[in-house]
Amino acid sequence: MYGEPAVALPLSALRLSVVLSAADPQWVAPDGSPVEEEVDLGARTLERHDPQPLTVDLAEGAPPEVHDDVSRALGAAAHTLGLSVPLPVRVAVRTGGLRSGMGTSAALGTALARALLLWHGEEPDPARVLEAAAEVERFFHGTPSGIDHTVSALERPVWFEKGRTPEPLPDMPPLRLVLWPRVAERSTRDLVEGVRERIVDDPALVRVVADLGRWTREGREGWAAGRLEVLAAAMEAQQAGLERLGVVVDRDREGMAAALEAGAAAAKITGAGGGGTLIALVDADTAEAVKAAWGPHAVDLEV
Repeated sequence: MYGEPAVALPLSALRLSVVLSAADPQWVAPDGSPVEEEVDLGARTLERHDPQPLTVDLAEGAPPEVHDDVSRALGAAAHTLGLSVPLPVRVAVRTGGLRSGMGTSAALGTALARALLLWHGEEPDPARVLEAAAEVERFFHGTPSGIDHTVSALERPVWFEKGRTPEPLPDMPPLRLVLWPRVAERSTRDLVEGVRERIVDDPALVRVVADLGRWTREGREGWAAGRLEVLAAAMEAQQAGLERLGVVVDRDREGMAAALEAGAAAAKITGAGGGGTLIALVDADTAEAVKAAWGPHAVDLEV
């Protein structure tokens, strides 16, 4: 954010998937009902319906506008890779439990790029996947930080500074986290633009952004040394800074208070905030209590 670093972790237990498949023609009876079994192609009572050029298959309950978003994201990824979209095609997308603040659009870009490369018989080279995922992120967010699609494509913890090569963080002590996947009240694009406007109106907030970077550095050092109390303090301090930047809403505050009351060492928003996913730092003794406080959709992870 604004030149300050970030530590980013892949959530490998929650995986968005994309499946590309050839769309077959459909045969229908005179009443318009589809005929599923094998048919005699010479039968005059059946009518052939050619498939749509591109069909998007999403999980039940997905907003209708997401269909167009996936279609356009597929086109953006294909254009960046220099590959054609194999029409007619069916694109099946399952989010694997990802929600706002968990890099869902970045995971979509990564999965689309890998699927296209494999369809064309090419290996999913990480550099090409990263480039295509970045273009998909630009489609969704305008000017993304680069954090989400980098960690999604590399699938490893990284130290990220915009404009520099991401630094893998190997051999870090394991972390126990609880996530509460939720959907933000506003889009990431709107939330990020709101921060930008507030910094222009109040230049003193630049100091808040610098403090976020300082706490990121201290949190990394604490994590590397196995001093999770230092990491927890850094997370809490960062949350206070995010509050000052105006991306925290009442439902965030209520959720974080519930986690801390249940014994979490720290709790904060993820992503752009605005009511999206929350994350809590826990241990073996407090994980179940925090999950219970957050309800049935909370996820317990070790990273």
